[in-house]
Amino acid sequence: MGIGISAHGTIISRAPASTPGVYTDIGELGDLVPPSFSRNPIETTTHNDDIDQFAAGVLRRGECTFPINFIASGAVGATHNHLTGLYQSIIDHEICGWKIRFPDGDIWMFSGFVSNIGKTAPVDGALTADVSIRPSGKMYIGSRLVGDL
Repeated sequence: MGIGISAHGTIISRAPASTPGVYTDIGELGDLVPPSFSRNPIETTTHNDDIDQFAAGVLRRGECTFPINFIASGAVGATHNHLTGLYQSIIDHEICGWKIRFPDGDIWMFSGFVSNIGKTAPVDGALTADVSIRPSGKMYIGSRLVGDL
């Protein structure tokens, strides 16, 4: 029998540069994809070797992506709009603090910037936006600091 848990209840929060450490949940969040991790393989095979050898390259992260039901006004709108929300972040090229809280209690924290936000306004559907966050610098996965030599 599997012991998986539901991902429902995962939340991403933003701490603007103007209020560092004060995180506000992004409203109307859809399916969140946290940053992926990868390392480029660096070939180190020499003429003296008769089999290939590799070293692990720099730890790299992919973008964090998520859709939102876009709302520009009210309390939810404050996390989306061009005055105080995600659009404000990309317009002002702001590096923010980001926190992802998973239902199992795991927390990921990193700094980064909104690298993409695009609205979709279908004739017969919800007004939405797709958002991408580019992590930059060190991050925490739980209590573990990642990116500190």
